[in-house]
Amino acid sequence: MPHAGDQPRRLVLLGSTGSIGTQTLDVVEHVNRLHDRGLSPIRFEVVALAAGSNADLLAQQADHLGLRHLALGNEGSEYTGPGSPRRGPDAAEQLVRDVDADLVVAAMVGAAGLPATLAAIELGRDVALANKETLVTAGPVMLDAARRRGVRLYPVDSEHAGVWQALAGVLEPAQAPPLIAPDTVRRVVLTASGGAFRDRTADEVYEATPEEALAHPNWSMGAKVTIDSATMVNKALELIEAHFLFGLGNDRLGVLIQRQSVVHALAELADGAIIAHLGATDMRHPIQAALTAPHTIDAHDGARLDLESLSRLDFAPVDPARFPAIDLARRVIDIGGTSGAILNAANEAAVDAFLQARIPFGRITELISDTMDAIEPTPLADLATALEADRRAREHVEQCIAGVAWPRAAWP
Repeated sequence: MPHAGDQPRRLVLLGSTGSIGTQTLDVVEHVNRLHDRGLSPIRFEVVALAAGSNADLLAQQADHLGLRHLALGNEGSEYTGPGSPRRGPDAAEQLVRDVDADLVVAAMVGAAGLPATLAAIELGRDVALANKETLVTAGPVMLDAARRRGVRLYPVDSEHAGVWQALAGVLEPAQAPPLIAPDTVRRVVLTASGGAFRDRTADEVYEATPEEALAHPNWSMGAKVTIDSATMVNKALELIEAHFLFGLGNDRLGVLIQRQSVVHALAELADGAIIAHLGATDMRHPIQAALTAPHTIDAHDGARLDLESLSRLDFAPVDPARFPAIDLARRVIDIGGTSGAILNAANEAAVDAFLQARIPFGRITELISDTMDAIEPTPLADLATALEADRRAREHVEQCIAGVAWPRAAWP
């Protein structure tokens, strides 16, 4: 990645039309405005965009940025903007291989972004990692390639960005992931809001509708991540990702519910001190930290935390009976191999089915657990092995759904 100066950091943005993608473009414009005023040592040049199916927004972004290097995953989406996007499931990967860049922002949702992210790593390009499924599904493959190529994986999730910043004072010298947290770090704790149903029992929400599950109390996110927050699968995936990013086993990883979503992560040191990362519920902060590293640059005013407005910070343990996804994540960390790919694919398939009103909310984590029990993990040799486990898990979920008739009696 270039150092400060007039040479821009060239960005490829994968998932440009999603929540993280649009906020990344906000950050780019903000930092470039600061650069023009002499207040930032960095400026950005977005050189390519990839989207899934939102062709209209991709066209607007391409027109605004004057771009012609584009990709659309959905071959049937009608595109009327500048240029002619590469199309199809391999379009994002081809874009990464064809366009020179310094940093690839991996913000595609789900396992679909894996080939493009691995291509970026193999080409020696640093990655701002907003797609947690990358490491959950194929962590050892990605890390091996990153270490061989000297690639840094800058975490964009607020929790992992918080861990990284909290550990900055104990890393010698300051490093970017992947890394091995030193022995002076006794434990890292990720925080969770608890999602839309944090104050209700599992029985009360078993038949919950997508509309209810999408009503997150603190964050504005895409549909899939919001559902994952309600099941706490999102935190399960983040626990696995933290294992890979910071070299931590289950004995050094914890989860707490932090209702206000103000404390994003904690690092407990060997001497008993605890370093907490606090920040506003605004994803532009961790995005900017990843894009501008190792520099610290003024944030949007809206991304600042007003400490004077805080009246309390509440913490609570996670009830494993209420949120079984956390134990499933710990199982993946212990077992390794393709178990992460199986968990992630089962969750994606179950969430899709829930959003299509094919299963009740409470069935999501049941299907994940059933799939992990049914499919034996194998050693993770390469990306193809992970993707085959992904395929088998999705197939198993579909078979389970097809075998059970759900009356939907509780839904309007």
